[in-house]
This record gives sequence, C-alpha cells and structure tokens, in this order.
Amino acid sequence: MLLTSRASVDDDLTASQREVAEAARTEALAFLTVDHTDMDPLIDAVLAGATGEFKEQYESQREMLASEAVRTEATSAGEVVALGVGDLDDETATVLIAANSTVTNTSTGSEGQVRYYRLRLDLVREDDRWLTSNVQFVR
Repeated sequence: MLLTSRASVDDDLTASQREVAEAARTEALAFLTVDHTDMDPLIDAVLAGATGEFKEQYESQREMLASEAVRTEATSAGEVVALGVGDLDDETATVLIAANSTVTNTSTGSEGQVRYYRLRLDLVREDDRWLTSNVQFVR
C-alpha cells in the first residue's frame, strides 16, 4: 500500500502496518539527517533503530561518517514524501520510502540542494520492536 502523507498512514494502514511504517520512517529520517556540528547523537539515532549486519556496518563507519561531515561542513534534513509497506509477516517487513533531503556542504553553498532518495528498508521484529536490518538505495 502506497501512502503519500502521514494522515494517510494513520487512516489507511492496519495496526501492524502502522507500527512498521513508523519504525521505517523514523529510521529513514535518522539515516538522512546530518549535522556536521554534532554527529554523535545523529549516528546514535540510526543505531538505535538498527540491528544485525546493517548495525555493525553503520557502527564501523561511525568515525568516517563524522569526520566526512565535518570536513565538508555537511547538513541534511530529510522528509519522507511517500511510503509503501510491502511484504509483512510477524517477524519481517519490507518498506519502500521516497524521501527528499535538503543538503548543504562546501560544494552546494548556503542555499543547499534538494536530493531525492528512494530507499528499501528491510525490518525485523526483535523484542517487540521493529528494527532495520538493511537499507538499500533503489531506482
């Protein structure tokens, strides 16, 4: 089911789909948020919603992500513009997200550039929480 606004998510999805959609939205926004002045809590936010290999890979890139953000004076503020809950069972889910992000860095100037992202998030249920086990950029 494809949804284009948060109100639609609240109105049209089942309780299970809403729970998965909210976890995926939260993780996607955390993943797309960058602020070179304070990266640690932003990285922590991604890790809080992650599990498995994705969590391990992201954690292993922590220092590189922070230093690159500082080096390029990067900021990014994401917005989920559409979300689709795909496969969903009691333990796993797939969510497709269309998101836009306004990015500023040393090469964009102060006005920044809008970037368009399409993401596929695979989620797994652990201890009654939906956590992201994989994030892929899709076309």
